[in-house]
Amino acid sequence: MTALLTIAIPTYNRAKQLDRQLNWAVNAIAGRWDEVELIVSDNASTDETPRICSEWEARSNRCLHVIRQPKNLGLIRNALFCLEQAQGRYAWIIGDDDVVFDAALDWVLTQLTSCSSDALSFLHLNVSARAGYDGEILQQRVYPFQEDGKISPGNALFEKCVEVDENWMLLITASIYPTTAAKAAIQRWPGIVKNMAFSLFLAGYAAAQGEARIRAEPSIIYPHHTGSHLRAWLKTVYHDIPEVYLRLLKEGYRPAFIRRRILSRAPFLTFMTRFPLDFIKSLRIYLIANRLR
Repeated sequence: MTALLTIAIPTYNRAKQLDRQLNWAVNAIAGRWDEVELIVSDNASTDETPRICSEWEARSNRCLHVIRQPKNLGLIRNALFCLEQAQGRYAWIIGDDDVVFDAALDWVLTQLTSCSSDALSFLHLNVSARAGYDGEILQQRVYPFQEDGKISPGNALFEKCVEVDENWMLLITASIYPTTAAKAAIQRWPGIVKNMAFSLFLAGYAAAQGEARIRAEPSIIYPHHTGSHLRAWLKTVYHDIPEVYLRLLKEGYRPAFIRRRILSRAPFLTFMTRFPLDFIKSLRIYLIANRLR
């Protein structure tokens, strides 16, 4: 029997965080292994990750399925590999270091079982943000919504959330989508494997396929870290995210929304002056967006 939900955890050299995440997942699933498939894709870790995986395979009575990559695929390809391996009707890719609240899985499964067949195309979870792994809570809830919401078609919910703060559509742990929709998104845009904002595209594509729902109560704590790779982050903000929005124009999103989201990141003087070649590569996107109405 096909599982209702696949939970997949892409991981690399975070044995301690993976151990905590698998403790949550195995205990949250408990006796519902017929409903939930659990996968770990180990991206050729060199730390204690293989030992942790082996221990949780035993504790889960071999219900946990571990795939060890022969070489490091990179973050994006490992996450997409998880989607390609998923056998459940819906897929939930969970970061190895995000804290998922105990009740989150119950809420997700309730939503998935309460909807009519194929009507639900996107679930989105509210998030709390913390300073690092053990610091203070920076934001109690990143979306201000006080009640769960649902919108059909889901484009409007996606647009509403990114207008509040697009960063949380980038958090792959916060989104659940039909597995077929996620796989279709990967096929529709081969360039997704090179775009660090890939999760934004997956969310936007899935939301456009039907009804979208959001949980107002936070389900996740994201450990916010100060970025150490300025160039990679600036490329994500000023090239990769705008490129995703341009792709979403082809999936039925309003030109005015796409134009606003892309041009909202100007001025980008730091990007332009520090990394001029990357800036030049991005310029085409902004010129196209400027013509949208």
